[in-house]
Amino acid sequence: MITSLNIRNFVIVEHLELELPMGFTALTGQTGAGKSILIDALQLLFGARSDTEFIRQGCDKSDLSASFSVSPEIKEWLDDRELNNGEEELIIRRTLDISGKSRAWINGYPSTLAQLRDLSSLLVLIHGQHAHQSLLRRGAQLQMLDGYCKLGSKLIEIGRAWDALSTAQAKLRKAKEEASLNAERLERIRWFLEDMKDLGPSKNEWASINEEHTRLSRATDILEACQSSRGLLTEEDSSVLSMIDTALDRLGDVIDTDQKLEKIYNALTDAREIVDSASDDIEHYLSRTDFDESRFAELDTRLSDYIRMASKYHLEPAQLYNEYLTAKKKAHEFEELGDLTALEQKVKEAKEVYDALAAELSKCRKKAAQSMERQITKAMQTLAMEGGKFEISVQNTEHPGPNGTDSVEFLVAGHAGVAPRPLIKVASGGELARISLAIAVTDSSTATVDTLIFDEVDTGIGGAVAETVGRLLKSLGANQQVLCVTHLSQVAGCAENHFRIEKVQSDKDKAPTSRITLLTPEERVEEISRMMGGLKITEVTREHAKEMLHQE
Repeated sequence: MITSLNIRNFVIVEHLELELPMGFTALTGQTGAGKSILIDALQLLFGARSDTEFIRQGCDKSDLSASFSVSPEIKEWLDDRELNNGEEELIIRRTLDISGKSRAWINGYPSTLAQLRDLSSLLVLIHGQHAHQSLLRRGAQLQMLDGYCKLGSKLIEIGRAWDALSTAQAKLRKAKEEASLNAERLERIRWFLEDMKDLGPSKNEWASINEEHTRLSRATDILEACQSSRGLLTEEDSSVLSMIDTALDRLGDVIDTDQKLEKIYNALTDAREIVDSASDDIEHYLSRTDFDESRFAELDTRLSDYIRMASKYHLEPAQLYNEYLTAKKKAHEFEELGDLTALEQKVKEAKEVYDALAAELSKCRKKAAQSMERQITKAMQTLAMEGGKFEISVQNTEHPGPNGTDSVEFLVAGHAGVAPRPLIKVASGGELARISLAIAVTDSSTATVDTLIFDEVDTGIGGAVAETVGRLLKSLGANQQVLCVTHLSQVAGCAENHFRIEKVQSDKDKAPTSRITLLTPEERVEEISRMMGGLKITEVTREHAKEMLHQE
């Protein structure tokens, strides 16, 4: 559940710190006071699209943060993404600056908006004030039924099957359209592969033989240089070694007269060892080096083959091996495209998998639709739609897709004695609002989150129906945190906690700002009285408000 909300410089909010309790909480206030700003702030925290117009006028940045209690599911989600800070509280923060740049954090770790949206599905379910309008879209009706069915894993599975089928169909279609062109491409690749087969290039061969060929081509120079160097170092009468020995002899005669000479003497001794070792290394190199003229000729021929083939195909010699591998892969692809029978078989197999999953999905939807129909029909009876009936039509569509082969349509009869008809044709605005509420309170997805938010979903209702709505929300609040922005006194009167939102003048810049207050029992009476209407609040109105608040 949401434990606290902190908002700075957001729309008309200057600074707001709010601790939110468990149970059913009502948020009320005059029109324009900023009731729905709290919902907008939460939606931004959950990854909604940002806009610089959200920043309070005269400020350069909005800063939003919220704290949540951590359930086992949320802890697992955080652990999987290495976002768990080890605390018992989850903190989400998001900022928006005047340049339009938005940043987000989860437990202090920089996060993406996709992560926020993913996490929000475990934290909160928001029913917006225009949620009932989505009921008119058949795509949304399918989503609502799937949410009720809890078909998440099955939808992922059939989505993958649809991708596999689409890919197989596209491959077959392309193969048929480009059959002659593919045959020509394959023929040219086969010519190249035939030449490569004769050449037989191997990985890094060009660099290796080129290096060896260069070395062998300078065999005489190498031998002369090594022999001359060895002579200069140790073999000639005036070699480096003999000169160092002479210097050592002369220093050795006087070293005992000045200790400073010992360092120089030791350095020359080290130099003698280095020169002697280098001479030995040259001798060892000469004894093990065999400049084979036949090997040089062999390499010369191999290099010529590489250069000739590279020139033929307008490539660098070093590119031939990789081109050979690429050509083999392409040849395999074109051979597959040329085998239409095999491609048709793959399409058939992919379709069989997809059809089986779609049939299973359809079966689940039809079964769940019956349960959903009963629950929503039952809820309608308490929302001034006595005798009304809700039905869900699940039919095969001519246009299958990643969600299966079903077309879902909601049907409703507003009262007894009439046949259910498509929702878009028969429901008034008030009926749509009530049906939306009926779905909200029966939607099984509400049980998967700790917090439910209703943003003026009671629009278009009143009287006894409004009181029923309030009681329904209170029943949800018995096990979950329920927040409801409402303009109806009957709904607010059923709440266990009541916040009033009002527009006041900022002490800082005298601009309008929103203030929110947790009402005492006495203040609730005044607020409920105001909501009940009338230019003047009378004692009779207050008594009515008290009676409303004390109803069980």
